[in-house]
Amino acid sequence: MREAASAFIFRLHQKIVFSQGERTVLCMTSPQISFRPYRRTFTNALRTSRGAWSVREGFLLRVEAAGRIGYGEVAPIPEFGSETVEAARSFLQSLAADPSQPVPEALPCCAFALSRALPTKESVMREYAVAGLLPAGEEAVAVAAEKTGLGYRTLKWKVGVEAPENEQAILEKICQTLPEGVELRLDANGAWTEAVLGDWLDFLQAFRGRIEFIEQPLPVGMERRMAACSDGSGIALALDESMNGPEATKWLDEWTGPLVIKPLLMGDCQSLLDRLQPVASRVVLSSVFETGVGLDNALCLADALQGMNHAIGFDTINFSDNLSGRKSSAFLRASERLQLDPEELWKRL
Repeated sequence: MREAASAFIFRLHQKIVFSQGERTVLCMTSPQISFRPYRRTFTNALRTSRGAWSVREGFLLRVEAAGRIGYGEVAPIPEFGSETVEAARSFLQSLAADPSQPVPEALPCCAFALSRALPTKESVMREYAVAGLLPAGEEAVAVAAEKTGLGYRTLKWKVGVEAPENEQAILEKICQTLPEGVELRLDANGAWTEAVLGDWLDFLQAFRGRIEFIEQPLPVGMERRMAACSDGSGIALALDESMNGPEATKWLDEWTGPLVIKPLLMGDCQSLLDRLQPVASRVVLSSVFETGVGLDNALCLADALQGMNHAIGFDTINFSDNLSGRKSSAFLRASERLQLDPEELWKRL
């Protein structure tokens, strides 16, 4: 799924055409690239099946070329197959000194950030419903009530953190309080066994009208078993981690259920857009807990992806800083997006 970014040799050397008497002169100018690291602390540690996540690290990029200035974000999650923060830092230091070098295939986050910093074209800005993020455990019951009161119509809950019987009891409480029409996404992050998935699918039959889908219930490599379980239960299963795995391109073509896409982890933006357009109706864009710069980068991809209508998973502003660029809300409207200022976020670092 990730694309090598060798094309950046062309993109990062901007062409400038100007007249000189009767001659037209074409010259190349190298951009100026700089970056700043960030280290963000979650207000409350994010509990998932992988453990607790307390600190988010990454980088903002600033690219200046041919009179244009743009911003991108590098936000690695190695557990999802991306480069590490240190690998990204090393490359960005090198790139700032020599912008002519290509981006290695092993650095998809760097590739995405650079491709979005100075895009070649933009699409019409759209508005999006946002899926509200629930915390793991019993706290989800109260937060679900709070989120639906604020207008959220889709909620995402991290599971695989506690014992299945405990989480099933909590889910039953959540469903009892949800307004009509509100749907749930359960995100197991590949933590379940096949037996646990089977138990959950049996349990969820009584709540089928409430469940939009389950994200990546089994580990990468068990896609065919997930497909069989989905067909047999009538409950949709989505691929998430598998979309950054070794057979991602295969599953993009063959998977018939929802596809959870984290664009900041997936390489060159235009190449990613070309691959996603044929399956846009099944794409669910998802956050990697980025700043407002990365949010803007991801939404620009979404704007160009015609036919994508699932609520986006970007209720991810649980940080003790002011780098998110927005407040928690059930909808991301064009008016709010217009107020997002990447330059201002850059200056805060």
